[in-house]
Amino acid sequence: MARQQYNKTKKDNIYWYKDNKIKKFAYRYKYYDAYGQRKEKSKQGFDTEKSAELSLTELKAEILKGNHQRVDNQHLTISKWMEMWYERNESKWKISTRAQYQNAIEHHIAPNLGHIKLSQLTKSTYQSLIDKLISSHAPTSIRTMHAVFNSAINAAVEEEILTRNKITKVNLPQLNPKHLEVGDNFLSEEELRRLLEYVKKNEEFTHYMLILLLAFTGMRKGEALALRWANVDFDNAEITIIHTRDHLGERSAKTDNSIRRIDVSDSLITHLKKYKLWAMKKKLSQGIKLNEDNLILINPSTCEPISRSFPNYLTERAFEAGVIKRITPHALRHTCATILISKGIPVTTVAKMLGDSVEMVLKVYAHSLRVKEKEAAKVLGEVINFE
Repeated sequence: MARQQYNKTKKDNIYWYKDNKIKKFAYRYKYYDAYGQRKEKSKQGFDTEKSAELSLTELKAEILKGNHQRVDNQHLTISKWMEMWYERNESKWKISTRAQYQNAIEHHIAPNLGHIKLSQLTKSTYQSLIDKLISSHAPTSIRTMHAVFNSAINAAVEEEILTRNKITKVNLPQLNPKHLEVGDNFLSEEELRRLLEYVKKNEEFTHYMLILLLAFTGMRKGEALALRWANVDFDNAEITIIHTRDHLGERSAKTDNSIRRIDVSDSLITHLKKYKLWAMKKKLSQGIKLNEDNLILINPSTCEPISRSFPNYLTERAFEAGVIKRITPHALRHTCATILISKGIPVTTVAKMLGDSVEMVLKVYAHSLRVKEKEAAKVLGEVINFE
């Protein structure tokens, strides 16, 4: 497209030109940015000389206020800002956070909002996207996407690219309180016994050790996969959880609460000692020496660390054998917490063992706590006999 031929008017920096034989107006203004660099801003398409002059006056006012960032980024699109914001901050984020943010940007924010200029984003435009996603996405997914975008918009305000965050009060889908609860994804004490008996009889020692670690420490699957011999204190019957391992690789544990030292039973320590001897012999048979920095759970055939899908295959085989209902490996964490709470162990102790906050335990294990509340009411009724 050929550049418009600008013609001077009597007003400084205001020009007129012909657009399909229709007279239009524009401005072109040179200024110095905050770093003393020469810059130029231009805008066209005004129907009158007065409207072009008014727009130029507003631009000059922003520059006089020192809002160079806002002026320089008037045409910055949401896609470009998200790219800039991500690149500036990715080194601060854990790999799991980066993956979550990339997913939100690439699949929701960029495709739906990317073409819009950041300065022209409105609450109604963003609300339309939220409403659109409600029909096809879970409330938790939408809220995660919003958290990512809201953080990026707040950063734009902090850098004075935007004057304020316009999306803070959008209507987000409400979370169903039950989505946090365990539901049916846990085992009773009897079901856990059946699972242990089945695995001990029909599977390898690694399979059995995995079930013991998950069910009797409450650790997450990724934490068990990242556990090393150096993390086990045999003398004091303690396990230190520092890392997690999943499809994104090995990294520090999920949260600050997740990094923890927990007491374990003498029985579990005894099994770990036996398993360490078993693993040592397995490795020696293949000319490999076991050292303290090795991951604990190994594939019985290759002596390599077990894959992240290994625990899922194990619980699925137990289900197909008719031993237990269909569960995920995370059910063993729920089982551990549910049993502890049912036995009267304080919520604060359970939270510390799981690496969760007390608030999260209260939400997730509400089913167990309700049972204890009924028991408490019954005890009070027996102690205080009144007519």
